[in-house]
Amino acid sequence: MAAAKAIDVQSPPAWIPSDALREGALTVVRTLRAAGFQALFAGGCVRDRELGLAPKDYDIATSATPEAVIGLFDKSIPVGVQFGVVRVIVAGHEYEVATFRAEADYSDGRRPNEVRWADAEADVLRRDFTINGLLEDPLAPGGAEVLDFVGGRADLAGRIIRAIGDARARFLEDHLRLLRCVRFAARMQFAIDPTTYAAVCELVPLVTRVSPERIGDELDRIFSQGHQANGFMHLHASGLCAEVLPEVVDLAERVQDRLLHLGGCEPMLGWGVVLFDSAHSIEAIAVRLRWSRAKARDVAEAVATAHEIARWSALDLASQKRAGRRPTFGAALTIAGSAGHRHEELRARAQVSGWSEQDLRPAPLLTGNDLKRAGHNAGPRFKHALAALETAQLDGRATTLEAAWAIVNVALAT
Repeated sequence: MAAAKAIDVQSPPAWIPSDALREGALTVVRTLRAAGFQALFAGGCVRDRELGLAPKDYDIATSATPEAVIGLFDKSIPVGVQFGVVRVIVAGHEYEVATFRAEADYSDGRRPNEVRWADAEADVLRRDFTINGLLEDPLAPGGAEVLDFVGGRADLAGRIIRAIGDARARFLEDHLRLLRCVRFAARMQFAIDPTTYAAVCELVPLVTRVSPERIGDELDRIFSQGHQANGFMHLHASGLCAEVLPEVVDLAERVQDRLLHLGGCEPMLGWGVVLFDSAHSIEAIAVRLRWSRAKARDVAEAVATAHEIARWSALDLASQKRAGRRPTFGAALTIAGSAGHRHEELRARAQVSGWSEQDLRPAPLLTGNDLKRAGHNAGPRFKHALAALETAQLDGRATTLEAAWAIVNVALAT
């Protein structure tokens, strides 16, 4: 293990406001300190505050063992006691509290075979990237102080993603870090340290050993957290895309261009932009990455609707209205626009915005019960006839009961 650099103690930006989430984290730290243990904020929350961002969560690193942590808090969840991890709930907020530890022998490319309790410095040296290796003492006498054993603050200032210590060793420990490296570079618009990037490129095949769910989660974040084009560029240039998303490798330049101005969004929208020209592959990707049925349905629907928007002028009125009432229509507009169909996107957006709910979902003039009362036997033709009536109502051909019956009777007879 590489020797740690000298501690660099600095104060985070003083203007970042206190909030309920941070107050709960301070309560955790104070409780641990009162019991005689070390306790520090760790990882992403320190990094984000150094960047002037409000952390979305707080992790606490401590010298207390998991058993000690559980004994100190009324509400705790022992999610990974063997790795020293306990979730503590304070005032409705959840905090991950982890014992300082050192790790060794990652035979499965994810979890260490050996874990031993250690000190704060050793705990930092097992982490992934220098910008995530910062610790903060929020109760220091002179105000919050940042402890930097690995040059993380310098890399934040230089806008660099750099592995802690031996980059190759860090990626061999946890293969998911290959994708995390790309995600952090994309999200923060940082460059990747050349030695770190070389290790990523060398070890690309290892990413296939990562569980599909973990791969899918990282791709969700890369395609939704902003600066997606940069993330996709790194995925493709490193060779990771060929391993985790081979369906779009031959479309790389086109996909990257379409992601340029996307910004932060829901993963479904990001995937829709990426897969606009690979609609035939969505089902296979969903199965491989183990998407939920709802996610697979939404991505497929958004892409299909985007293709309809791309030929909006050629659609009949009923088809336009059916497209416009889908939950994914808003995402589909963006997907179609990103694919170069800006004129049709604007036309569809304006047209649908001018329709009322009644225009999009007219109350049916006739129902299945009406057909039964008229002496028609229920069967597959019912669905066909009622769909034909809905189409006629949507395009304005059926506005009266007389017209409705005429359309239904013709449909039932065919």
